[in-house]
Amino acid sequence: MTSHHSNKIHRESENILALAQDLGLERLEWTSRPTEVEFGFNNHCNLLCVMCHQADGIPSKRMPPALAAKVLEQVLPFALHLTPSDASEPLMNDMDAVLAFCEKHDVQMLLYCNGTLLDEALMERIARHTHRIWFSIDSPVKETFEALRVNADFETVLENIRAALPIARKHHIEIGFNAVVMEPNWHQMPDLVDLVADLGGDQMSLQELLPNSTGYDELRIEGKVDDETYGAMVEGVRLRARERGVNVSLHLHAPFGGELVNRPADPASKAPLAQVRELHMDSLAKMHGGFCPMAMNYVKITPDGKVYPCCRGPEELEMGNVLETSFDEVWNGPAYREFRRRMHSGEYPDVCSTCLVLTGNPHFPADRRAGDAARTSP
Repeated sequence: MTSHHSNKIHRESENILALAQDLGLERLEWTSRPTEVEFGFNNHCNLLCVMCHQADGIPSKRMPPALAAKVLEQVLPFALHLTPSDASEPLMNDMDAVLAFCEKHDVQMLLYCNGTLLDEALMERIARHTHRIWFSIDSPVKETFEALRVNADFETVLENIRAALPIARKHHIEIGFNAVVMEPNWHQMPDLVDLVADLGGDQMSLQELLPNSTGYDELRIEGKVDDETYGAMVEGVRLRARERGVNVSLHLHAPFGGELVNRPADPASKAPLAQVRELHMDSLAKMHGGFCPMAMNYVKITPDGKVYPCCRGPEELEMGNVLETSFDEVWNGPAYREFRRRMHSGEYPDVCSTCLVLTGNPHFPADRRAGDAARTSP
C-alpha cells in the first residue's frame, strides 16, 4: 500500500466521523468535506435528450484548464469519486487531463455515460481509474430510445455496451443501467429489465422524471397514469428482476420506491473506501431521514464555477462560485449555512420539497411529505 493511499484511508475515516458529528449536532458550519464530486470541465453533449436541459439549447460552457486545476486541487484531496460532467457526456472531456487528476489524488471515476462514444479502445484507456459506469438507456425499443435520446443510434449503443462489459469485468468496474421513467416509456420498464439481463447486466436504476427541461409537462406521468396502473408496471419490474437476477433501485414516488435485491453484491471491489463510505451513508440516511442524503456528501461544480449541493443544480440552490472565492469559503458560506438550517428544520426550498432524492428516502419523516400531498392522479 502506498503512503498516498494510506493517507487517503486516514483522511476518509476522519471525514466520515466528522460528517456524523456535523449531522448529529445539527451544525451549520461543517468540518467534513464532500467525497462525491461532480465537476464540469465543460457542459458539452453529443445528444439532445428530451428529458434534459440540453434539448433546450443551452449555451456552451468550458472552464479554462488552469482554473479547473486550481479548483480541483481544493476538492479532490477529500474525494473518492469524480464525475467529470455537468448534465453532459463525460467522455467529451480531455480524458488525459481527467485521468491525470485521478492518478494524482487517488480518485476513481464514476461515469454516467450515454454509451455512444465508449468504444473498446476508450474503455481500455479509462479502465484503471474507473470504478463505476452507469449506462443511460431508457427503452428496450429502438424507436422509443432514439426518440428520447435524440442523435443516438440504438444498435451502436448496444454494440458499445457489449464490448465494454468484458473489459469492465477484467478491471472490476461496476456496471449499472439507468432509465428515466416518463410518459413515453413507463410501460416498457419490465421489458427493459430483460434487455439489461440479456446484455449481461445485473444492476439497474429507475428514476422518475425531474423538471429539468421545458419538455417536463409533456413527458411527466403525473395526471396521466393512475397509481393502480403504475403499480402493476412496478410489480412487473419486480417479477422480471427476480426471474433474471437483476438488482433494481426504484427512485419512484411513494409507495413504489425501494431496493430490489436479487443478486448478492460482489465482495471484490476496486474501490473499497467508496464501498465502505456508501455503507456509512446508508446508515446516516436512516438516522437523519429529513436531511437530503445527496446533500450530505455531494457537490456539483459547473464550468462557470457555480456550486450546488445536488446533481440537479437548480438556480435557487446556488451556494456560491469557486471562481470568485475558495471552495472552503463557499462550503461554509452563508448560502450553505442557510441551506443546512432549512434541511435540519424541514423548511425545505420548493425544489427540494418535491424531489424524490429527499422525499423518496423511506426514512423521510411522514409529516414532511408536502410533495406527496400535492401529487394528483386522474
